[in-house]
Amino acid sequence: MTYSAPRMSRASGRRRAAVFAAAITGLALAACTPAGTEEAGPSDSATGSGGDAGEMETITIGYIAPATGALTGFTDGDPYMLSVVREQFADGITIDGTTYAVEIIDRDSGSDAAKAGELAQELITEEKVDLLMATSTPETVNPVVAQCEAHGTPCLTANAPWQAVVFGGGFGPDKPLEWTHHFFFGIEGFGDVDPLAWDQVETNKKVGVLWPNDSDGGAFRDPDTGYTPLVEAHGYTVVDPGAYENGTQDFTSIIQTFKDEDVEIIAGIPIPPDFVTFWTQAAQQGFEPKVATVGKALFFPTTVPSIPDDLGQGLAFATWWGPTFPYESSFDGTTPEEWIADFEASPEGEGLVWNQATPLNGSLFEVAKVALEASGDPFDKEALVAAFDDINMMTLGGQIDFTSGPFPGIATIPTAIGQWEKTDDGGWDWVVVDAGTVPDLPVDRPLELLEW
Repeated sequence: MTYSAPRMSRASGRRRAAVFAAAITGLALAACTPAGTEEAGPSDSATGSGGDAGEMETITIGYIAPATGALTGFTDGDPYMLSVVREQFADGITIDGTTYAVEIIDRDSGSDAAKAGELAQELITEEKVDLLMATSTPETVNPVVAQCEAHGTPCLTANAPWQAVVFGGGFGPDKPLEWTHHFFFGIEGFGDVDPLAWDQVETNKKVGVLWPNDSDGGAFRDPDTGYTPLVEAHGYTVVDPGAYENGTQDFTSIIQTFKDEDVEIIAGIPIPPDFVTFWTQAAQQGFEPKVATVGKALFFPTTVPSIPDDLGQGLAFATWWGPTFPYESSFDGTTPEEWIADFEASPEGEGLVWNQATPLNGSLFEVAKVALEASGDPFDKEALVAAFDDINMMTLGGQIDFTSGPFPGIATIPTAIGQWEKTDDGGWDWVVVDAGTVPDLPVDRPLELLEW
């Protein structure tokens, strides 16, 4: 996805925000681990310098992600990812002729927003991190961003829809992100791409949506910058039964609304346990839509097998990464296919299936390395933030371009549509059914209707 906005330095962020404010009404805002222990000690961090570590100054990077709790699907590959990253930093990094050791302190948010904020404050005020990173949904990212903005700490985040981070975090044209850079797709990655798959089959074009009562749900429900105006522009009608609480055990009223409104398509961004509950109850109550393209819950291979009676067959989702995506790591040129093979052969990958969030989590470190090298001084906070502004690079997770984003400090990535199917050996795999906005992505087959 390409944006035409010119690059400006972070120092002129408020001027960029003013330009954005003038243009926003004309935009169709088509735009939504760590491994280790919560209390990581010296053995959980990595200082890359061998026997000379004590002779080098050390760059300290904090990393917060949901290694436990409802959002662990985003991070179950992080033990392997972090081992690869620590190996890359083992000899330190050289900046303007000086080599610095690198220490990575990873922390588990427990999939809890309040804890993510507490960990961020601890890493900033007690560990004195030079750069703080976070990943995986606004519930993790937004509290970390808030702490970094309050304390003037360089921040890099990913894996959360950018509108939920910007607008959901209380930022906007008059209040730009000053210390934070974030990359992921936004609501446009769903609202402008889901219909490309729906158009392949015959439906009545009525879409029932599942928006939880959280930062993600609020961003998607926004009447101006959310999901509805995007899919309506494609000729579809949205049926919104209202916000529900995460952890809901009874979706009967929502299901009845969808039945009453003759909904034939389901979309949404529920957490995995909630979608399993909803989908199981839908089948029990005789609600049988023709298509379902669901974000968050269906991103990962752990959700679909947990749905009883093989009801995961044919479920679809927005996808940003897979074995055939045309990307490669800036560290060593590793491709997605090679990454998957290496992960599945690793001790950390034993018993797991690769997921698409892990490589993007790793891309945080790829982008961080380039920005630190370009800063000239890793301890000059303003120089580091400015270095992020200039980044336009290929990573294992895709092209990350902060020079032309839809909002100051934001880089977007393209999406496609995948569909889950059960394999002959009883496992689960997904195939690409629409390339969406991903250039040069092969399509495996068209979208297939759900079978009940």
